[in-house]
Amino acid sequence: MTYQDPARTPPDAALPDGTANGEPRAALARPRVAELLAAQGAGELDELYRFWGGENAPVAPSNPVDLRRTLSAWMSEGERADARVTGLGRRVAQILSMHLDAASYLQSVSELADHRLLAYLSRYEMEAALTVLVRHGLLIEVVDRRAKADGGRAFAVPLEIGDGLLRQQRAKRRGVFDVLTLRGFLDRQYDDPVRFKRTSPTRLREMYKIYSNEAAALARIERLPEDVRPIVEKSVLQFGGLLPRSLYERMDDSAGPWNGARWKTVLEESLIGTVERLELSRYGIHHADDTLLVFNEVALAWLRRVAVPGDPDRPHGEHGLGVDLVSNISRFMGFLIEHNVRFTVRGEIFKTTEKRILQELIPNPGRELTRAAVLDFIFDFTRAQGLIESTGERTFAISAEGKAWEQRPLEQKLERLVEFAVEERGVAGDFYHQLRLRRIFVRMLKRVDPLVWYDLMYLPFLSRNTYLASLDQLAVDDYFTLRNQGSSCTPMEDPQRLAWNLARWVRQRLYLFGVVDLGYDKAGRPVAMRLTRTGAKLLGLAGDGPAPTPMIGSLIVTPDFEVVLFPTGDDAELVHELDRFCVRESQGETLHFRINEKSVQRALSEGMYLGRILTTLRNQSRTPVPQNVLFSIRDWSNRAGLLVLDANLVLRGEEAETLRRFQ
Repeated sequence: MTYQDPARTPPDAALPDGTANGEPRAALARPRVAELLAAQGAGELDELYRFWGGENAPVAPSNPVDLRRTLSAWMSEGERADARVTGLGRRVAQILSMHLDAASYLQSVSELADHRLLAYLSRYEMEAALTVLVRHGLLIEVVDRRAKADGGRAFAVPLEIGDGLLRQQRAKRRGVFDVLTLRGFLDRQYDDPVRFKRTSPTRLREMYKIYSNEAAALARIERLPEDVRPIVEKSVLQFGGLLPRSLYERMDDSAGPWNGARWKTVLEESLIGTVERLELSRYGIHHADDTLLVFNEVALAWLRRVAVPGDPDRPHGEHGLGVDLVSNISRFMGFLIEHNVRFTVRGEIFKTTEKRILQELIPNPGRELTRAAVLDFIFDFTRAQGLIESTGERTFAISAEGKAWEQRPLEQKLERLVEFAVEERGVAGDFYHQLRLRRIFVRMLKRVDPLVWYDLMYLPFLSRNTYLASLDQLAVDDYFTLRNQGSSCTPMEDPQRLAWNLARWVRQRLYLFGVVDLGYDKAGRPVAMRLTRTGAKLLGLAGDGPAPTPMIGSLIVTPDFEVVLFPTGDDAELVHELDRFCVRESQGETLHFRINEKSVQRALSEGMYLGRILTTLRNQSRTPVPQNVLFSIRDWSNRAGLLVLDANLVLRGEEAETLRRFQ
């Protein structure tokens, strides 16, 4: 099979058949499938039909024109070409791969013979492999006059076949990154061997920097046609930039029927996105549908524009839990110290005991979890972290780690809580995906401004998009291939649920820890979130915002043992200290606590020193602490059995009965 330059062939000349006109000519243009098929006889066309049609191919058309038309369509399909090449032997596939890597898909016989990867082949084996590729229509013989050896013989891959095979190889190599990101799209467009001149990596980076610029991305969206712009904006705002066709057709306010072909043309020409069939089932994600995709960089720019509302767009209601959970953990362990809490055969606390413990907790679980759910989390956390342990009498006791927990700074306690929650199972969604999404979310949380309200789905959408673009890099498909061997496991989460479940984790965990506050609309639905000062400190962002007002002088202690805290915006550590030896009564613009004998005894049993209690009150009070309050705290401490070990290792106590019992 040889390729003849059509421009050099007389109109009435016969097609190449071994005559003089059929001699291979110089490769002035890239050979195409139509020219290859035009040179084939009836027997060769039948052989090509059997190869490209596969085992289940229908009966071949009797008309040569129809037969060539069918073969041309098959040979131009990248997926079919890739499937046919996969069935070839290693030697044949290696030679074809070398042609695809070369300019114009052309390699001379002398270059093949001199290549180090083919040095193991004899001359006969090389010719046999080339013959197989020619018979299957994967190569066509041309003349390369630059190669003096072998009479300038050379072979080239027809243009449509080469382009299709490269597209399939690129899809396997970069996967969803090419589809979801502007960087991948530009790489695919300008780093393509099919083009006569590749764009240099430096130039490609410059182009990416220009087109990914936030202002440029916003301007391109605003210039979209009137029938395309609304669907792009809706796709970004409601779905994070991934809008499947099945979901679009179920929308009540969809703007007409699905018009993927037009949207694809407009979006790709504007470098905003594309419309493609996205297959994610091999990554353990339930999605195989035509999808309108807005590139991650463009979706980020538009979300930044609309997801950071100003003061007029603040949520209707605001709610934060502060350090309530950390204080409740202390109260839970204090209850275990004071009572013999027994557990069931399954290792659970009895329901009647749970009700008694709930009465000791701060009665403010927020809108996202019930008080019982908060207690369940505290129990799971203390068990998993080894803060409590079971005894031989089927009761719980505080472990050495639990005693050390109470002495840790607030920030260290929050770090342990966040680390536990990131790897916690059973909260929402598939644990494999959610674990990686949570880690991405925590990293992205460092990029937001503290105390600024953001749309609740802003960071979950960005985290989801970042994760999807990294699926191949993280080798997610390998994990699910191994996990599903021998079974048919249907993925349960689609891309939208990935983001929703991540937002649910934020509402039920980071909000519970006081890392973020939540904003609600008039109907009571969560619509916004903001990073708190406590969360900013935890993430190392405390120095980025304005200096907080000092905590000195934020308390007033009354003679009737009431402690009033006037918030300064950075009171988390002080509130945690007060929660340890006081009872919180109410909170609003000011927080009201009360000191009583039981609360002081509980603090002492948890390992809080008497000196620390008195120092907290004295240093933080605006006015002198009443003497009756100081006297009562000391008296309650002594009655609780307080003993002091001085510098000379002499143990002293105010109560003789306590010393006698200790002795």
